Parts: sequence; structure tokens; C-alpha cells
Amino acid sequence: MNQIEARTTVYTDGACLGNPGPGGWAWAVPGGRWRSGAAARTTNQRMEISAALDAAHTLDGPLEVVSDSTYVVNCFRDGWWERWLARGWTGAAKQKVANQDLWEPLVELYRTAPGRLRFRWVKGHGADPFNDLVDRLAVAAATSQRGGEGVHPPASGSVGPADAPSSRPVPARPVAAWPVPARPVPARPAGRGAALGDGTGATLRSARDADVEAVLRLWQVAGARPGVTDDAASVRLLMARDPMALIVAEVAGAEADGGEAHGGEADGGGAAGGGAAGGGAAGTGEMVGSLVAGFDGWRAGLHRLVVHPRWRRRGLGLALVAEAERRLVAQGAKRAGATVVLEDAYALAFWEAAGYTRQAGTRRHVKDLE
Repeated sequence: MNQIEARTTVYTDGACLGNPGPGGWAWAVPGGRWRSGAAARTTNQRMEISAALDAAHTLDGPLEVVSDSTYVVNCFRDGWWERWLARGWTGAAKQKVANQDLWEPLVELYRTAPGRLRFRWVKGHGADPFNDLVDRLAVAAATSQRGGEGVHPPASGSVGPADAPSSRPVPARPVAAWPVPARPVPARPAGRGAALGDGTGATLRSARDADVEAVLRLWQVAGARPGVTDDAASVRLLMARDPMALIVAEVAGAEADGGEAHGGEADGGGAAGGGAAGGGAAGTGEMVGSLVAGFDGWRAGLHRLVVHPRWRRRGLGLALVAEAERRLVAQGAKRAGATVVLEDAYALAFWEAAGYTRQAGTRRHVKDLE
């Protein structure tokens, strides 16, 4: 009788001081080997992938890779890699997949030995001692810019500090009464939006006064976290200050009635498909998505990314983000930020898939637009 080869559990993590900046990665087998490495200028996402890739290359036999990176885990759990391959290593927004040079060899290892690699998510900075250990090893490698390895993992307390979130709040800057004048955003051709990933047509456009109640209903139906500005007066004030800030997605006619339930996605995630901006009159269809993109001349921020539950996992969230980025770049923005709920693994995965990286010690995810 053939014996089933035991599966080895390996914890992986990456760290970056500055993002981009000096980085480090590490992996460790409970009660067994460990290894770490460093890079002079890199990103946190690259270090997370590097840790998993090195572990998969170095260790023999079936592996359970345990990571606190939804970027790594969800690539395989949700099949992102299959869509990347089908689209020639481009994402839902038709952009080149970030970190392809690292993803390709890891995906190849996953494909060529079916069942050998499994991925499991663990909450970072939680109660798992081995997640804490590889966190400390990665931070130590990033700080010293030297890797290391051994046959038995060191004790967490002997390695150095972890990359723990800061508990000190950052003082808020006062917001100017009115934004600085923005450069005009080039107009998109009017008409129907391009089909999304599953054939659903959608139009992305700026919200109008007649859309306000529909937007508020969308936020309620989608389960968006309520805030003090979730009222018609506040939404109209936003639109008066910046008519381009509130972007909405609308589907019309039969398309609005044909959605299916797509659960498990936070504030408009989903990794398949793309979208296009278009004209479309307010009230001619169903409001299925929204995103606020604000720029005050210094900082650009994305807020209230919401997708109707029946239209999730079709690429609509990524299409909204791509349209917001286009508008922000046209206004002169160089970086955009989004505040993400750290406890929501789906939201974290979505923003990482959109190219945003978490700033160390904060809930803010950022992306350079130039």
C-alpha cells in the first residue's frame, strides 16, 4: 500500500521599511528549518510572494503555506492566477499584472504539481506564535539587509521587533473650505459601457442630482458601513463642491434584472472583467456601484467603494477604481489612498489586487499613479 506523504506546514511573511524601501522575507517550519532574505529597494507585496516562492522551492514534499497576506493566499484560493493566464498576464482593468516575475515561477510550481501546495490565511499580529516569528525574521532581514537560515527556528523574543501596527493616531490636517481648481478631465465618449467580465453591460459616469436617493439606497442594500454623511444633503454638498467626485455604475433594462448573488466580497471587490465610462441618463437603469474620488490639490483619496451584492465578482469594483484613477491623474494627483478595514480579508485582497499596498502601521493603502 502506498503511503501518503505527510504535508509540511510552513509560515511565510514579508516586510518593507517604506514600501517601497528596504525589504525582507522569511519562512519557518514549526520545529524545523527557517530561512530569510533581503532586498535593497522593494515592496511589501514582493516580499510576501518571495517568502512563499523560496519556501516552495527549498522545501520538499506537500506544503501548507500559511501567510497573513491575502494577496498571496487569495491568488490561489480564488483562482486569480487562472484569469491572469487566460488574459496573458493582464488584470481585470487590462493592466499588466504587478510582480509577474515572481508570480510566474510560483504559479508554475503550483500548476506542475497539483495538490502539492496549499495556502491558508492567518490573521497578522494575532495570537499565532509562528506568524509572529516569521514577521520578526522578515523585519530583521529588512533592517539588517542580511538573510539567514537554520535547522531550528529561533525563539521569537530573540529575533527583534515585529512589524506591529502603530497605536499612535496621526493628527488630522485641516481641510480647506474648497478644493483648489482642478485641471479639466478629458471627456470619455458617450454611450453604453463596455461589457463586464460575464457579459453584463454597465455605464460609469459622474453622479447627478437625480441619482442621490438611488445612491443612498445602494449603500444600504450593499451593507456599507453607515456614516454621518450618509444623507442626501451631504451627498449633494459633495457633488456641488466637485461634480466629478462621485462616480456611479448603472445597468439598464434587462441587464438590471438579470443579476445573480455573488457573496463574500467587501465594498466592491472582484477580480474578473473590466468596465468603461459612458453617458447614460440618470434613472434609466439600476444603480449598482459607486466610488468617491477626491483630490484637494495635495492628497487624493478613494472612499465609499460599493458594489450591489448581485453585481459583485464581475470586475465592476476594479472598473470603478480604474475610472477614479484616470480622473485623479488628469487633475494632477500622483498618489491615491484608501482606508481599508484590516479585519476584512476580502477588502484587503481587493485593494491589493487593484495595486494598492498597505502603509506600515496604518490602515491606509496607497498606490503611486505616475
